[in-house]
Amino acid sequence: MHTSISFEEWTRANNIFCRLERLDPCIYGFVYKSSFGNYFIIINKNFAKEMQKEVFAHELIHIIHDLPEQGHIIGVDMQYSALEKRADELARKANNL
Repeated sequence: MHTSISFEEWTRANNIFCRLERLDPCIYGFVYKSSFGNYFIIINKNFAKEMQKEVFAHELIHIIHDLPEQGHIIGVDMQYSALEKRADELARKANNL
């Protein structure tokens, strides 16, 4: 017997929460980990739903792939870094599934 859970259930089970907030137009979104171990993905609510989905996938990739290895990532204007380019590429692939 195969049991499945929804994406929302999976994110909650992994302490990942998403919020839409009004951000500066140059900020698409970001992720941070609280002192309680919860991850919060903050996404610019002014963007179209498709872009919000891509930003969510991008930030989720940071949680899964980058933060366990690096612990934290702090940066401004990092959109050209290898880390960001890889997250963008994987997010696009995930959204095309």
